[in-house]
Amino acid sequence: MTQSRFSRVSRIWITIALMVLALLLYACGGGDDESTTTPTPQNVEPGSAAHPWELFNGVQAYFVDNTYRVVKSSEKQDFTDDPKNYDPIFGLIAEAQMSLDIAVLRVNRQELVDALLAKASQVPIRIVTEKAYAEDNRYRPFILQLDAHPNIEVRTDNDGEPRLMHSRFMVIDGAKVVMGSYNWSVEGCERTIGDVLIINNADVAAAFEDQFDQMFVEHRFGAEKRDSIRHAFSVAGGMGVIEVYFGPTDQLSDLLMNEVEQSRTVIGMVQQFSSVSFANLLGQWLAGGVGAGAPEDRMMYLLVNDIGAFGDAEENAIYDYLLSLISGDDAVPATLVINQPPDAAWVNVGAQVNDKVLYADHAMGSGVPAVAVSTGNWTEQGFSLNDEAMVILRGLVLTTKYHYIFWMQAPNYGGQMVPADVRETGQLALMYPFTTNGTGTDVPRDPSLADVSTGLIHGRVRNFVEEYTYQDENGDMVTIPLDIQWTVTGEYFFGSTLSPYVYPTFDQNEFTNPDHSYILVVPAGRITVTCVVVDSEGGPLGLFIPQQKQFDIAPGGVRHIDFDISAPQIATGGGGGGGGGGGGGGAF
Repeated sequence: MTQSRFSRVSRIWITIALMVLALLLYACGGGDDESTTTPTPQNVEPGSAAHPWELFNGVQAYFVDNTYRVVKSSEKQDFTDDPKNYDPIFGLIAEAQMSLDIAVLRVNRQELVDALLAKASQVPIRIVTEKAYAEDNRYRPFILQLDAHPNIEVRTDNDGEPRLMHSRFMVIDGAKVVMGSYNWSVEGCERTIGDVLIINNADVAAAFEDQFDQMFVEHRFGAEKRDSIRHAFSVAGGMGVIEVYFGPTDQLSDLLMNEVEQSRTVIGMVQQFSSVSFANLLGQWLAGGVGAGAPEDRMMYLLVNDIGAFGDAEENAIYDYLLSLISGDDAVPATLVINQPPDAAWVNVGAQVNDKVLYADHAMGSGVPAVAVSTGNWTEQGFSLNDEAMVILRGLVLTTKYHYIFWMQAPNYGGQMVPADVRETGQLALMYPFTTNGTGTDVPRDPSLADVSTGLIHGRVRNFVEEYTYQDENGDMVTIPLDIQWTVTGEYFFGSTLSPYVYPTFDQNEFTNPDHSYILVVPAGRITVTCVVVDSEGGPLGLFIPQQKQFDIAPGGVRHIDFDISAPQIATGGGGGGGGGGGGGGAF
């Protein structure tokens, strides 16, 4: 890797944020409520260290992803600091005081059934689920337990497969909505990761309640449903907008494409992508056929879980099409980054992305970023047949959870916006290897890491100063500019010894990085990271003892690792030291 590419770790972090975190997600059409206006960037501070999942004024986001943080393998247990085995669904069910309405694709998890049965002794519960699953012998015993309770009503859609009641949401007391891509099933909690969005807003809840009643009371599903709801809701004192849509009535693919066309940077993360029409639209945008601005200024990052060697024929066709866009003389001028197909080792691990999110920066429109969080995959069935739900978050107060670039731009957006929940998003786009036609800072890591699965480490370099001044043996005052270099060695998660990786420098700017924090993309595995103090030319300084940290990190995992700079090991001619503290080997 070149010195310039990683001369500032902030550039890496900004790129990762733009491609990943920003990754994950956002986008869609405007609402139809004349009283709601598009929010503008303001000096706000979303969330807090005490409640890192809080976006703003009752809007929360979780990412449930215990699979690849705690890899279920006898020899590779507990590879990260925070397994995140916590499932927010149970606490939310327990909150209900008056009513609980649930739309869920399938039920086969006994602990979920037990939680609902316990709550049914206190509040009435209504459930609408997919007929094909409810009548399947693998799921029916769980449905029968629920249906047998006098305070629980269970109903299914009318027709079963191939059209699915694929939506998953919960309305608590008619005032709080829980939705997202996270499956509450055994497969969902053990083998996939997904997002849980919680909106404490009675108006938004009313829109979801209308959708629920159409299915549960009126027996309307799919194209039979009517579009009778208000779509846009102002929140956070006008600083954010939440838009609510339901498929297939609201034509979700058109809404997503509308967000793409207004943007310069788009990041998508979806379990399945087999819609030819939507793929063609994205290809047109990358080539400059639709949207505003020069195509070479556009960038798209796509993480599509099931494409490739383990996808079906339609998914493979989409993946081949995406590859064709970034190869040969006819490659699109925009930067396109896509994940490579997982190999057999990934299948054995069982980790699977289940998110259905799109981020759009709206750089060619309002400039206000948006995140679309949906239950629907990018498939013709998901867009045109299934019952689905989609929420679009607009405004900085609602999108910062996903878009950590605003952390690095804190002075522009109201001060300290440190993402206390850095574990939740940055690693998601780094789960799989990727391929791209981008170069330089468009690639979020050393290209030599492009064919291995990775994790993130972040933390502080304590006792660091930009330069050290001392009096040498001749009595002369000498000032040495200091920098940090990391080397990474060890064993790769899926076997083999890692080739050493070297990260030359980090952001030592006292204004943008006063606590000397860092973030590195590292190969997943059992690794050793060595922190070395170097001079301005990158040469190691024998004055300081390198510090090593050995640890395990799973693919997609995140660890907090702090380093300490040793006191200078130098014999001086006496006199005081400058820069970082006392001379003559004193505390640094």
